[in-house]
Amino acid sequence: MIRILPSFVLIICLGTFPVLAQESLTCGVATGFPPYQFAIDDEPAGFDVDVAKAVCARLGVSALFKQGNWDDIINMLLFDRVDMVVGMEVNAFRHGYFEFSTPYSTRHDVVFVPANSSVSSVEDLFGLIITGDRHSFVELRWKEVGIHQKIRIMQTWSKEESMDLLARGETAAAIMPLEVGKYLATRRGLEIRTLINPDPGSDVAIALRKGHPELLGRINEALQALQAEGELDTLARKWFSDTAPKRRN
Repeated sequence: MIRILPSFVLIICLGTFPVLAQESLTCGVATGFPPYQFAIDDEPAGFDVDVAKAVCARLGVSALFKQGNWDDIINMLLFDRVDMVVGMEVNAFRHGYFEFSTPYSTRHDVVFVPANSSVSSVEDLFGLIITGDRHSFVELRWKEVGIHQKIRIMQTWSKEESMDLLARGETAAAIMPLEVGKYLATRRGLEIRTLINPDPGSDVAIALRKGHPELLGRINEALQALQAEGELDTLARKWFSDTAPKRRN
């Protein structure tokens, strides 16, 4: 379940935001990552997309989107082809390359297996092929405990492809955020279960290239206002199956 940051005492009104010198901000978002970032009728959609639109509206600019696979989106930010990437999980590795806004949600990486799988522990995955991302919490955790090399982790172009491989029995498990796995499995009629859920939750934020403190500050002000006025809660209820999002203590 997604968790939204606690309400802020200060409520910042829309009229207090100065308009940026530019008329639009280009936002990088991924494909095949529902309900966070995906496409409906070839148009970007999802919780993170709506957050980007809401932030840009607060800043008085248009939100333009460039969409592709996650690695390409990261490279677009690195090489100045987009102004920001929305919905990036914050970790120490990425802090070396990017600046991050105030986190606006939390994601939990889990390991999914088919409901009828004989796999009952991580050790049962040794020597098998599973799908996952570079630098996910689960993969980094497996490196820490020294079992990473015993599991064959394959990257795919999207979480949709990962779930399709799992449904066809071509992989033994899939690492992905909890809500993504639930969303994809439901739409495929696939029964899945969580093998392990070791992730305490990763903060999710808007990422910028280093060296843009003014823009970062204004984005943070916009996120604070969206939280204080309940708009982030409204967007979370729109996209996630659970009733009300839990707040971070």
